[in-house]
Amino acid sequence: MKFPDLINRLSVVLLGSFLVLGACSNPKKQAVKQVESKGYGLTVKDMLVAASAGDVRTLEAFQTAGMNMDEADGEGYTALIMASGSGQTAAVERLLGMGADPKSVAKNGRNALIFAAERGYVDVARMLLSRGADPSIRDKEGWSALTLSAYKGHSDVVSLLSATASPDELDSALLLASFSGYPEVLNVLLGQGANINVRSPQSQTPLMIASAAGKMDAVRVLLQNLANPYAVDLENLTAVNLAQAAGHNDIVKLISNPDSWGSSEQGKSAAGEMANARAALHGNGIEETLLEGKPLAGEPLRGNLVQSKSPAPSPVVEKTSPQAAPAATTVASAEKTEKAAAKSVGSKPVTSDSKSQTVDSLANTTSGAGSETIPLSAKTPEGGHASAQTTRKVSEKTPIQQMVTIASRGEGASLTPRSVDVKRVQQARQVREESKSKPLVALNGSTIHSRTPAVAPVQGMVLAAYHEEALPILVDGVEGEKATVRRLDRNESDTVVAAGDMIPGTPYKVREVSRRFVSSKEGKGQMVDVSRVEVENTRNGATHYLVKDTAGQTADTYAILTAPNSKYRYVVKAGDVFQTSQPDSSEKSFQVLDVRANAVVIKDLGNDEVVTVARDGVANP
Repeated sequence: MKFPDLINRLSVVLLGSFLVLGACSNPKKQAVKQVESKGYGLTVKDMLVAASAGDVRTLEAFQTAGMNMDEADGEGYTALIMASGSGQTAAVERLLGMGADPKSVAKNGRNALIFAAERGYVDVARMLLSRGADPSIRDKEGWSALTLSAYKGHSDVVSLLSATASPDELDSALLLASFSGYPEVLNVLLGQGANINVRSPQSQTPLMIASAAGKMDAVRVLLQNLANPYAVDLENLTAVNLAQAAGHNDIVKLISNPDSWGSSEQGKSAAGEMANARAALHGNGIEETLLEGKPLAGEPLRGNLVQSKSPAPSPVVEKTSPQAAPAATTVASAEKTEKAAAKSVGSKPVTSDSKSQTVDSLANTTSGAGSETIPLSAKTPEGGHASAQTTRKVSEKTPIQQMVTIASRGEGASLTPRSVDVKRVQQARQVREESKSKPLVALNGSTIHSRTPAVAPVQGMVLAAYHEEALPILVDGVEGEKATVRRLDRNESDTVVAAGDMIPGTPYKVREVSRRFVSSKEGKGQMVDVSRVEVENTRNGATHYLVKDTAGQTADTYAILTAPNSKYRYVVKAGDVFQTSQPDSSEKSFQVLDVRANAVVIKDLGNDEVVTVARDGVANP
């Protein structure tokens, strides 16, 4: 063969080879073939199927073929949402690496994090959070990643999400976890700072909810962590009453026998703190000059900047039991209790069938117009329906969302969609944690001096803890000089007593019975019965006021406030008066108006301005 002919033949072969190589090296066409070889079409639907199956290589091929990884189907579901809801960890990781948006929300309001949390996929949830997924998102029924995981019993996911949750979110999750009854979830939430005596819209505590639902293990955990067994709901029913009505006699027996509760380390710690706080309430207050800066975690406080007006109280630890009255320090504010009773006018009790109480009926409020008896039938997270017969006001809100209105007034937990300032929540939590080793002192009579004009002592405070203790007695009515009282720790008939009488089976002696009425703003001028009974604990001399239809709050219902630049934790109760000073202003006097589970209301006596010190450190006008 001649040389020119050889060259021509080689040219043809090489050209053919280049054409073949060119076709094979087209990534997009090759990706399309790869997708088709797996039986998929180049559609959003098939991409979501591949994501659900965790087919990472095919997902990569979808992207190479030109598909947008954030493209959604008609319901708003993306590949990341589908992979997350299926627990496909590797696929989730790859999709995030390919630029999938963890903030995408489906039409039902759920993001990838909510789907992962509901099914307990903690590794997926952790990965999504690390890439910016928003844990404060709520779906259209009001469920968040935290509340769903708490309701479903996924304690590891709850532990992950509760670390950055706001106090309101923790409380909401605790109410729902009490209904579903997972002890490990309750322990996690309580350990993160959820309020064990938080109230639902029906004014039911977690203990009441768990008792009515028949969740024995949950009831035991709550009792071990010092849940108040004498708290009453809008119908003046206790946890025992609700359990008995639902036929849960084993729970009735448990609550009625404190010796069978057992104990927990967290409960023991809370009992010790309560005992020390009660001792601190005996003090006359202190005079303190705030530190110049916040100490670092673990760093000892610098300098001795405090001159105490009275010796710091010695730690006192005593066993607490609902059968024994708590040690009290001062007479409870009758005016405060009367105002609380007057405020409740117009709020009719909600009658519910506790035997079939559902998670939805927990959030049933009395907002809206019109009243009728209707079956409560709402979707549960599982997609089924739960029903209960109840008399209620008609509301257009979903049951979970109905918790919002009550919560905004400080009367219950919140499930409202709101943005959470994670940094602020974390800072407040750090302040509370660092304060645990600080001495407890009474705020009443204290003077707090700030070193700089920029540091306002009240605005810098954080609600560190709240404890309520109630007497096991309820005043059902007052006629003339006699009162009808009921013991909340026994299923006994009412007893009529007068001044000088002992309330049977208790250490309480009636000192005075008085019939009183006040005008209520909420009741549009209607006169409200706030008749009261003054009782004395013959064991320790403590005196308490019981107002009609109001659970007997003792003088030991208190809160603990702290601040990052203070050496102390302050124990406060309603009526306390204290002073502050700053370099650019004269001394100011403040009074504690109200102590609530989620906030302490404080008024500036100079200009009547009111601030609310909450658990996340916010002081709102």
